[in-house]
Amino acid sequence: MKILIFANSSLFVKTVTGILDHIQVVGIIIPDTSNNDLLSTVEYVEAQQIPLLKVSAADLKKGREVNSWILETGCNAALVMTFPFKIPESILNIPEKGVFNVHYSMLPAYKGPDPVFWQLKNGLKEIGLSIHKMTDVLDEGPLVFRKAMVLMPGENYGLAAVRLTLLLSQNLDEIFQNILAEKYIAAESEIQTSYFKRPQVDDLTINWEQQSAVEIENLVNAANPRYNGAISYLNEQPVRILEVSGVDGKFEPGTVVPGTVFHVDPHHGPMVLTADKQLLLFNIVETENGIFSGKKWCAMGLKQGDRFLNLN
Repeated sequence: MKILIFANSSLFVKTVTGILDHIQVVGIIIPDTSNNDLLSTVEYVEAQQIPLLKVSAADLKKGREVNSWILETGCNAALVMTFPFKIPESILNIPEKGVFNVHYSMLPAYKGPDPVFWQLKNGLKEIGLSIHKMTDVLDEGPLVFRKAMVLMPGENYGLAAVRLTLLLSQNLDEIFQNILAEKYIAAESEIQTSYFKRPQVDDLTINWEQQSAVEIENLVNAANPRYNGAISYLNEQPVRILEVSGVDGKFEPGTVVPGTVFHVDPHHGPMVLTADKQLLLFNIVETENGIFSGKKWCAMGLKQGDRFLNLN
């Protein structure tokens, strides 16, 4: 089977060995505005002399040149492995088997541009991988593959993405066989449909007055490393929180308000009070001066009584 790839990241390169074990890649389409995560894909494609086409959103809408290029590849199907532009229906209908999208959730749950972030932020115990035939409606279309993955305690975005990519690699044979045979999965009524937009600054910012210790830890994990950590402010300066952990034991918060450094442990770092009267240990943070352990940050001057604030 001949496959065309739409790409905007290193996902293709990370799975290329498994892909080439099963099919022939006859072309790659990427956006004309590059990013660092796409560079390895471009380098590989150029080294292997795989036909490469750079397109804009306007190019896709015009259709003629792009459509002709796709027809010339002779592809039987196309696989979208992250792509920033809407693919028009005229293109979706060119490959005889269709165009299929790789989506990191258990569709129809968590449709949208960044499902991994929202699943981690919302504290799900498992996430998943879905491969669906694309339609002109975002993240709609019949499924050829879907599989859940249990999250590890404290798992962050980066590790979850690596393990989902491994899950994709391990199941490529079944995925391509199902595409070729046009074998689709029956819908599961217990999976609720949901959609989440791309995270904005407010979504990445800790709300000390409202969020519990678990909710803050989930946000920190969801934002690391894709969004450079969860956002907070100390002395009106932004701070990125990259790793936290809960603190066991009983204590009396008294009149201390959420967001306050309740205790400084010289061997571990600052412990900050949350809205549900729990303590979070700051393990790793990033300030304008660099990335530091919580312990080192305290040695640099962070002290008991300092308070993290919301500026909105």
